Amino acid sequence: MTAAKIDQVVIVGRDVSLWLAASVIRSALGSNGVKVTAVELPSQLCEHDVCASQPALEALHHRLRIDEAALLAATGGVFSLGQNFVDASKATPSFFHAYGTYGAPIDQKAFLPFWLMAHHSGLQAAFEDFSLTAAAAKHGRMLIPDAATETYGRTDYAYHLPARGYARWLKNLAIRRGVTAIESSAVRVVFDADGRSIAAVEGDSGNRIEGQLFIDAAGSDAPLMSALGVKRETWRGYFAADRQLAASAAPFSSIPPYAEVRAWSGGWLSLIPDRTRTHVVQVYSSSERSDEEALQIASGIAGLPLHDASVTTSDPGRLQTAWVGNCVALGAAACTFDAIHGVDVQALQLGLAHLLSLFPAGGEYAAERAEYNRIARQAFERLRDFQSAFYVTNRYPRSSFWTRARSAGRSAELTHKIDTFRARGEVPLYENESFALESWQALLIGQGIVPESYDPAIERTSPETMKHEFRRILAFIKDKVQEQTTHDFYLENVCTRPR
Repeated sequence: MTAAKIDQVVIVGRDVSLWLAASVIRSALGSNGVKVTAVELPSQLCEHDVCASQPALEALHHRLRIDEAALLAATGGVFSLGQNFVDASKATPSFFHAYGTYGAPIDQKAFLPFWLMAHHSGLQAAFEDFSLTAAAAKHGRMLIPDAATETYGRTDYAYHLPARGYARWLKNLAIRRGVTAIESSAVRVVFDADGRSIAAVEGDSGNRIEGQLFIDAAGSDAPLMSALGVKRETWRGYFAADRQLAASAAPFSSIPPYAEVRAWSGGWLSLIPDRTRTHVVQVYSSSERSDEEALQIASGIAGLPLHDASVTTSDPGRLQTAWVGNCVALGAAACTFDAIHGVDVQALQLGLAHLLSLFPAGGEYAAERAEYNRIARQAFERLRDFQSAFYVTNRYPRSSFWTRARSAGRSAELTHKIDTFRARGEVPLYENESFALESWQALLIGQGIVPESYDPAIERTSPETMKHEFRRILAFIKDKVQEQTTHDFYLENVCTRPR
């Protein structure tokens, strides 16, 4: 007997996770007759909350046919070309994690080994000096791709989007695309007769919302997965911080196209600018600082008066199983992360992409469920490893926080990555990685890990050719950056509200 086709998807959630999931599933499967009902729980967002995305979000917006300029104008969002990491005490060199390639191939060989050989011979130019994206960001410029930049290499960008405005935008989009929206302060789960699958959820008024596939996008409280009794695996041992403070400050008069992460003795603080405000995020350990002390320190490190501050517990970890029965957890319902690098929306996107690739044609989908759980586990762990690498490789001045961060737990895969890079300048990439090779190179070199050796094949390239190519690359970056309009000008003249 052929199992019934799935044509009723019910998503219980809130905020960005709910409405991005609803928009994506409806846009991808609506033409196949799949109806999507979004049960909206009360928002948990504050004014200071921000979606600091990774570059993959731009591609998803394109697939959803979202007008980028209109979105940024309506929400007050801005572009981001990367993150600048600095030591507030100035004892450790800063570094820039740019969204794009570093250097260009020389003599049809990868750029990094050439830079390593030159660095060992006394080259003063930093690895990030060969990044077109980093140079544009540091000069406050947009980076408009053209034929020359595409020939040079990959140039990506991400966004800083006020979370409340972004959620409202996505909600309007989802409803326009045909998603049925129901508001409820809470839901009650109704099980099938076997007690292993969800038959329906009931809202405030007792209205019964039936479906064949249910999605929990309600955040870390995950009401559907909790009702199913799914256990959670903690990653507390990988991270030294257990508290996260968020606050608002006035917007910058000139908005930089990047976020800045400032390390201090007891943690780090990030300044994430957009047109509405400067979003401030700080992580620290409750064993070392009270919340009141952390707020005072945050204001000093930021150099700005802070307001609307709130503090939450930082407890990274994941559900042991992300798809149970006929219910899939997405976003923070499936996995919560440390705040570094801003991977929350990235994790949500990964879950959606893999769910669509494995979306069951009928009611019997044990194979799809098992494969989804395998992929989700690996994808979440690879994101965690990139975050963990920032902590375990740090070289910030000796303090109890950063010492504990260096000695925190790390996976065998991350240990192999770091050891291999330190020895040969290579980064083994595993299945379901989402951070590019260049991001790993930028992070590890930025933290002071300069590989001891390099691919000897580059020694067949003459020193004159290598020097010529270095000069050519640096000249190209300088000229191309000078051609670009400023980030402020682009926002003011292109990302404006329609008349």
